[in-house]
Formats: sequence, C-alpha cells, structure tokens
Amino acid sequence: MTNPPAELVWTDQQGLYLTEHNDTVWALGAHSVRRGKSGWSGTDEWHLHRAYPESEDVGWVAGTVPLDHGRWIAPPGRRHLPRAKRIAAWIIANPDAAARMTHHEIVQAAGKEAPPAEG
Repeated sequence: MTNPPAELVWTDQQGLYLTEHNDTVWALGAHSVRRGKSGWSGTDEWHLHRAYPESEDVGWVAGTVPLDHGRWIAPPGRRHLPRAKRIAAWIIANPDAAARMTHHEIVQAAGKEAPPAEG
C-alpha cells in the first residue's frame, strides 16, 4: 500500500518548480540529459530532483540551487507539465517505493491514485 499523492504548492524559481514536503525541498525542471553513447537528448524533458541534497549527492547546480541526479518523469514541453506534477506528487509521497519501481510502474501508480493535476 502506498500513500496518496502529496498535496503540493509549486513555486516557479530560477527556471525550476520548487516545492517542500516533509522537510525536503523538491525541484521539477526541464532539461536535456546525457543518453550514453548517443549523446545529449535533443529536447528538455521533465525531471524530478531533490534540491539542496547532501554535498556528496549533488549532481549539478541550476542557478544557485544544488540538485541531486534526479529521475526522468515526463516528456518535454509545457503541455506535459500537469502530467509531470502528477507523477512528481506521487513520487514525493512515496519516495522509498518509487526508488524500487520502474518509470512505467510509477506512472501506473500515479495515474490510479492521482486525479489529473492542474497546470
């Protein structure tokens, strides 16, 4: 059994959407990623990161906000932002379960337990 999606308020700051839940700051951002031998992705896809992680977990810095390596959660474009927020709300409410799940499993769980998020 998992928790229902977290009820979140997102703040647009430095090109990221930031929110706080259970004393953890989370960042939702769109950026390109390295895809192994094929190089960088050609589009900015939605990723969820923990903001201000322990120094050994910092993967990169967006503006002045240090972020962990994060995980891909939604296709590119503002039209996918509501979907990204819905999936993020589920992951944030269930970080331990999400860590053991594939992206497809998370999307299924978020879809079953979360009404469509508003943009």
